[in-house]
Amino acid sequence: MKMYRAILFDLDNTLLDYDASEREAMQQTIRQHGLMEREGFTWDLFWTSFAPINWTYWIERTERKLHISEVLDYSFRDTLLQLGHDGGLSAALASTYWELFCSSCHFMDGTTELLPRLHGNYTLGIISNGIGEAQRKRLATGGISHYFPHLFISDEVGIGKPDKLIFDKAVEALGVQRPEILFVGDSLKDDYEGALAAGIDFCFYNPHRKPTLDGVSPHYTIHELAELSRIITREE
Repeated sequence: MKMYRAILFDLDNTLLDYDASEREAMQQTIRQHGLMEREGFTWDLFWTSFAPINWTYWIERTERKLHISEVLDYSFRDTLLQLGHDGGLSAALASTYWELFCSSCHFMDGTTELLPRLHGNYTLGIISNGIGEAQRKRLATGGISHYFPHLFISDEVGIGKPDKLIFDKAVEALGVQRPEILFVGDSLKDDYEGALAAGIDFCFYNPHRKPTLDGVSPHYTIHELAELSRIITREE
């Protein structure tokens, strides 16, 4: 049998449902600030505009040395201006959204059943491209922080996936050999490529059954987190 001693997870859309938390926090934010009462303002129109603007600021944040508060502030500002509204409310919107998002925790199906089974039998950790404040608060809100003595979050470490260095830091901290570590994630770019470069077995969590490209060969593929129990004890 392939015997793993440590299991590392991606966080967003692997253990925690990032999309659900983002949507919930955003809808609460625009309601609290009365945007839905403005003439012609709709959720669909807002989100269609906000999402690509926010993504652009997010991927440029490192190069431009933007704090998350600035990413959100500028995203709200540009969205409001694009929709023909005053952008002066952007900082307040950013503050409200961030507070709501950091205190939100929605689990992916199977998370709360899987972690107690793994805890005590494997050393568990997380490697996440995200903001430490948000990731740690969301884990605490969900009551699962105690499962993860090892957290490697890109803005805290200063390196993000798929850079193998963030995986190397995890290996060093775990104190086990690379063949004894399994990494579970939902991204074939950030998670698969990073684990491959670091020489760590990778389990592709693919609940939506997305096709993989030629040449992409995860060690394992699962469509439900419950399947992981079979993977970690399977015969090779």
